[in-house]
Amino acid sequence: MVSLIHNLDDTKWVEVNSSDRGDGFVEFAINRTTTPLDAHTLKISVADNAGNFKNVVINNTRDNSNPLKNVNQADLKLDEEGNVVGIDVEGDCVITKG
Repeated sequence: MVSLIHNLDDTKWVEVNSSDRGDGFVEFAINRTTTPLDAHTLKISVADNAGNFKNVVINNTRDNSNPLKNVNQADLKLDEEGNVVGIDVEGDCVITKG
């Protein structure tokens, strides 16, 4: 699997160790339904462990890249608006800068 950071704008995202990722991550099943909002933004359907579906947005991807392509499960950290600000896939962990 290609590292998450290779599909994200590394001026906006940074790789961290899972132990340094911080709090607020929730495990989600990743649905194959993705909608590109533009060349650097994706809307992805996810479900929590209770089966509740929601749409989340990943900003600042590389051109037409999907960091969660072929990923079934990931720990995500979301902000209040449903934007993804952290992704952890089996220890491959990235968070937004700033």
